Amino acid sequence: MNILDCVETWLRSLQSIFESAGITVRFDRTTDQRPKGSVVLNVRRGMTEADLVVWESGEADLSTMEYDGSTKQQHFDNLLEPKDLALVLCRVATIMRVTVA
Repeated sequence: MNILDCVETWLRSLQSIFESAGITVRFDRTTDQRPKGSVVLNVRRGMTEADLVVWESGEADLSTMEYDGSTKQQHFDNLLEPKDLALVLCRVATIMRVTVA
């Protein structure tokens, strides 16, 4: 299982929780033969939004707009370790105010 599979599995396992909380979920994954495959995840509830792009190389960009209107953009260079990827995915869930035990 590569990093893209991990992101997709995480999302699929929580998608019904997100949707039941009124969060709109969009997900896309490259299917062509690009040098670096990627996944794009967008979750939104009201004015709160998170956009996450993850490349199979372990790089990622996270752009967020929180409920108070503040925005933040972060770049990550190496998320190939599960704990590092988990921190970013946890950040997405936290922004959406979804807690996962």
